[in-house]
Amino acid sequence: MKVYAYVLRVGLGYLEGYARSLGQPLYHWIADGACLTMGEGMPQDWREQGAVFGPQGELRWWRTENNYQALLLTSDPVDGLDPISGIWEAKEGTFFLQNLNDLRVNPNFPAYPHGSSNGRFKAMIYYCNGIATFISLRELLTVQGGCDGKAEGLG
Repeated sequence: MKVYAYVLRVGLGYLEGYARSLGQPLYHWIADGACLTMGEGMPQDWREQGAVFGPQGELRWWRTENNYQALLLTSDPVDGLDPISGIWEAKEGTFFLQNLNDLRVNPNFPAYPHGSSNGRFKAMIYYCNGIATFISLRELLTVQGGCDGKAEGLG
């Protein structure tokens, strides 16, 4: 499947616009030096770094002095943007999320945005010129059946 990757240097308004184009439902994670939080929908506070993802793509950002630097990973081309050079393709995979009730895990949130302490996520594995480059989140799923620790759909 052909996919697209873009580098952005934009203000918050543009960042929010690109995030809205990723489809519904949207999920996000945001972080700074002291805290990592996850949620559903658009973030209320665009901290030092984070990501928003939905069915059509993922937007990852890092705050700079005056604006944001971002990576936009999409299933469709974006008008007005030049993609990162290379031959970009992707395969879909399903992965298990770390169970938040596991004693080895100590997050500052009790559940993933879909309301459960465990689950799976769908992602697109991005390849540039045949080399795996990014795992781009697309959707949170609930767990059905046991967890054998194996990724699905990567054959």
